[in-house]
Amino acid sequence: MKTIKKVPIEPVFVEFIPEQLEAGKLYISEKYKAALHLCLCGCGEIVSTPLTRDGWELVKFPENKVTLSPSIGNYSFLCKSHYIIVKNVANFV
Repeated sequence: MKTIKKVPIEPVFVEFIPEQLEAGKLYISEKYKAALHLCLCGCGEIVSTPLTRDGWELVKFPENKVTLSPSIGNYSFLCKSHYIIVKNVANFV
């Protein structure tokens, strides 16, 4: 797959996901096995990725870097964005 654009993200480890999400931040609750963020295309939709056996896998690296897989396909949103987060960078495909 060809990368169309790259957007940096900041992982934020929390117990509870805050009511107001900030753009460019990936909120991760390991306790509740969930990761949420605002769509990285900028449309503002909330993207929920359950960290379960049937959902997404979070891999942590040194220096507060994370990878979230598989890719995130927001096909139900108007933006139809599709990206994969690898070491704090969303690679749009």
